Amino acid sequence: MLDRIPIPNPFGWEGLSTFSLLMMLAFLVGSYLLPKELERKKLDPNHSDWLIFLGILGTLIGAKIFFIFEIWDQVFIDVPGYDGKYTYPLTHWNGFPGHPGLWSSLFSGGGLVFFGGLLFGWLFITLYFRYYKLDIGAYYDAVIPAISMGYAIGRLGCFVSGDGCYGFATDERIPFFVFEFQGAHPSGVPVWNTPVMESIMAFGYFSYFQFWARYQNFRKWSIGAQFLIIHGFARLIIEFLRVNKAVIPFIEPPTLVNIPDANGNPTFLTGYYWHGFSQSQYISIALILFGVYLMFSKKLWLKEETNA
Repeated sequence: MLDRIPIPNPFGWEGLSTFSLLMMLAFLVGSYLLPKELERKKLDPNHSDWLIFLGILGTLIGAKIFFIFEIWDQVFIDVPGYDGKYTYPLTHWNGFPGHPGLWSSLFSGGGLVFFGGLLFGWLFITLYFRYYKLDIGAYYDAVIPAISMGYAIGRLGCFVSGDGCYGFATDERIPFFVFEFQGAHPSGVPVWNTPVMESIMAFGYFSYFQFWARYQNFRKWSIGAQFLIIHGFARLIIEFLRVNKAVIPFIEPPTLVNIPDANGNPTFLTGYYWHGFSQSQYISIALILFGVYLMFSKKLWLKEETNA
């Protein structure tokens, strides 16, 4: 893995973050695709810059907030000799010794949860649509190809940087889908290559939306609803292989459910397994159900009538 591109300098700067570079590329590609699709749909392309900006802002804020929800039990924890599980993290930047801090985690460069970013990004741009009284369904349909491509590139950023959003250890040896992880949390054991798996799926449904679905004259909201269903299923499936602890365990959880320091990773990853739906899986199910509701309530499989 290549966490940073080293650049010689007299200041001791470690270099450019590969994850940040690919995230920037994702937003640049989105900013190229979106105005073109708005023009094609005869919508105002002048809104594209604000939509991209609000999408980025919502992504960063939401991804960080949902990350805190994922590590809640590590941040707010009873530790003997300290002044309470809720007071201490609020008043101490780095939290309890040996546990991630609330504020240090919120403002660190890592720790991003995509669904949090997606939901907050949608919230921000929806408020923008309502403020300017825009056709929400038509604009949402227009942004889906850009979102799909951005997600595909962003997941490659996770893989290249080795930030930890990988699967647990496996005895399978499938080229490209299994690799020996050496990244932010070195393991030295073969793990499921879930970032690349997700990226491949995202490139797949980007191609579906970009090269076929958007030309089918579906009713408004149809492309958006299809994205919720397709992406929801993709994320639901991939979570069965990822290292994400269950919100409510269905079966006995592994001995270790929180990622330890680098030295403990081989033991942690080889003993990890899916033990219940994660936060992302519950959100995936909600997105699927909402997408299905939109499809059937608005009959979105039908196409708009055109005047001959």
